[in-house]
Amino acid sequence: MDFTHLKQVIREVMGRLDHQFMNDLEPFTAVNPSAENVAKYFYDEVTRQLKGLPPGARVTDVILWETDTSRAQYRRAPKALGSEAKG
Repeated sequence: MDFTHLKQVIREVMGRLDHQFMNDLEPFTAVNPSAENVAKYFYDEVTRQLKGLPPGARVTDVILWETDTSRAQYRRAPKALGSEAKG
């Protein structure tokens, strides 16, 4: 994993939200920009932009700290057994 590329992706995603009224930005025009939803947004956007990672490398979760003691965490639910597409 090229950590320079990872930092670029994270900075780009953060840059879309920095100093913005998030309620006017997609997807927050449809969902509340709560810490939980912002964590999911980061997960989705970073995962989307990091396609082509080496086998086994993936984003597992995102933790968004609101304060020193308050945080929101997003982790994609594991796939149910047998839910993989068969070809």
